[in-house]
Amino acid sequence: MLRQVLHRGLGTSFSRLGHFVASHPVFFASAPVLISILLGASFSRYQVEESVEHLLAPTHSLAKIERNLVDSLFPVNRSKHRLYSDLQTPGRYGRVIITSFRKANMLDQHHTDLILKVTAADSAL
Repeated sequence: MLRQVLHRGLGTSFSRLGHFVASHPVFFASAPVLISILLGASFSRYQVEESVEHLLAPTHSLAKIERNLVDSLFPVNRSKHRLYSDLQTPGRYGRVIITSFRKANMLDQHHTDLILKVTAADSAL
């Protein structure tokens, strides 16, 4: 009984909706196109933010204040030597390659302790 009432009610509602859409074809053909054009045109007002610090760090964070201080004290010449590895923040990076004289495994506990001792001694200076 309930199924028949729902079936009849939905059938009549969709029949009226179909009749309304069929009687106004210009509106239902042009409205989606106009809405898509208007919504697509709003994307032209967006700007891409390329600064990772601006996106991830809070406005008044200690990291940003320290970065501005270091940039003011030690300026980097950004006109030359632009590398793809420097896309985030150019300058002030160093790489260290640690090798063993006797082709030993560098992951042994003995070697790891030696590396940590040397690093601790250098940072104490």
